[in-house]
Amino acid sequence: MDPSVSEVTKPSKIKMLQHKAIESIINHVIEYETPKVVTVHNPSIGLLRRSLQLGVVLYVGLYQLWYAQGYQEFADMESSVTTKVKGYSQSSLGSKHPPVPPNLRQMYE
Repeated sequence: MDPSVSEVTKPSKIKMLQHKAIESIINHVIEYETPKVVTVHNPSIGLLRRSLQLGVVLYVGLYQLWYAQGYQEFADMESSVTTKVKGYSQSSLGSKHPPVPPNLRQMYE
């Protein structure tokens, strides 16, 4: 076999393999599966499904939100954070704000 022929075919094979690998990766990224949708004509299953849906909506809407007022529940404080800052700072409330009362000045000094 002629060495010049094998040198020409190697890069083309490598490029072809690289192209296939890139194409496989792209196909893997953009492909997705969907479930098959089936329509079931069974009145008992349909009524059961709608009854369960209505039960969930009524539980959340009537009991949790209206009767128990679940949206207004508050939890107790579980932890707190204290920070300590070292250094010197100077602040001004500006001319639009009333002066700081004397009993609170020590907090700002």
